Amino acid sequence: MADIPRGRAVCRLLPSVSEARGEYRALTIGGELTKVVRWMLSGSPDDYPRGIVAEWVGDPGWRPVEFSPGADEAPIVGRGVADEFRADFEASGSLLPLIVDGKESDEWFLFLVEQVVDCLDLGESSEPEWDGVIRKSVFRPDAVPSGLPVFRVPQSTKLYWNEWAADRLRTLAAPDVETRLIWSADPTRTPHPDPWSF
Repeated sequence: MADIPRGRAVCRLLPSVSEARGEYRALTIGGELTKVVRWMLSGSPDDYPRGIVAEWVGDPGWRPVEFSPGADEAPIVGRGVADEFRADFEASGSLLPLIVDGKESDEWFLFLVEQVVDCLDLGESSEPEWDGVIRKSVFRPDAVPSGLPVFRVPQSTKLYWNEWAADRLRTLAAPDVETRLIWSADPTRTPHPDPWSF
């Protein structure tokens, strides 16, 4: 096993349930997620999601969440996190302005992951479920795109974050984000038993 690169690990980002979050409000794209998933499944330029409408959930006086993994296909990003992580986001996809309160925002973005990498070990991974969740994801270590912060696999619309990027975003967006280990090239690390649950 000496030829397996150490330090390669893949995570899921999800909203934190920590009480340290206090009172907050977040943008959500609700039914607009259908547009994102349609494009992910078709890959057609005609389905590329444009004009995604987002709505606030929570009291207007509460603190806004700067990075929300929200749906596992389409994180929402505020200007502060976007500026700090822009080069990494753009290595994997595009930051698309959201329509907030009826107009295109220059402060809030949908992060659309465009990089699809065939790196799953299909013999060791479970089959995708109806919603695209692969309960057990095992990767071929030599095929994991460790230079990208996040990627998708052809078998699913869910996002897979390289651990280095997940850790950085967790720090930037504290206390709103937590991570779950999906897979590691290090056999001494144990993945979360059900990383896609809530």
